[in-house]
Amino acid sequence: MTEFKVNRVTIIKQDDVIESIASALQFISYYHPKDFIDAVHEAYQREESKAAKDAMAQILIN
Repeated sequence: MTEFKVNRVTIIKQDDVIESIASALQFISYYHPKDFIDAVHEAYQREESKAAKDAMAQILIN
């Protein structure tokens, strides 16, 4: 008797990939590790440029 090996392929829809990537990026944009937040806070305190401080403040607020 001949045996056949069947390869099964999972089909992933393009919309599912796009939604997953968008969700991951959204998560990353809001949740930062404590050491990152601490480093941004220290940089914020030393920064002299108002524009740079405003950008860092947005990270710290979110």
